Amino acid sequence: MGEAEKRHEGSCMCGAVKFRVTGELGEMMNCHCTHCRKSHAAAFATYIEVPWSRFEFSKGKDHLTTYKTDSGTKRSFCKTCGSIVICFADSDKTNLEISASVLDTPTDLKPAYDIYVRSKASWYEITGNRPQHKTTKGA
Repeated sequence: MGEAEKRHEGSCMCGAVKFRVTGELGEMMNCHCTHCRKSHAAAFATYIEVPWSRFEFSKGKDHLTTYKTDSGTKRSFCKTCGSIVICFADSDKTNLEISASVLDTPTDLKPAYDIYVRSKASWYEITGNRPQHKTTKGA
């Protein structure tokens, strides 16, 4: 199957919002920033980077609401079930991040690195040999 033929699909918990990504998925990462921890109600959030040009909503785009943090990051989530579907910044016109947890299509991706580890939950220990960045990748 060629890259252009690959399709990955995802949805929120209640099914009101659905999306697809055509082609290969980008890198998967764990984000430990305070905003991700609080918005996902977890020790970290796992995202997959995807080019905007290969992402599209197939259902329910108007069923999303978006919250903008003080850092400028936006998270769009389902108005009914609260599932965070995508995360993006207006400053990046090339890529967005999809929440790995809402991906319905199986993937063999594993997190490649951890970011914002300076903000990680005090009760959580990052294990494994993945690169850890105090803030963004490369920092």
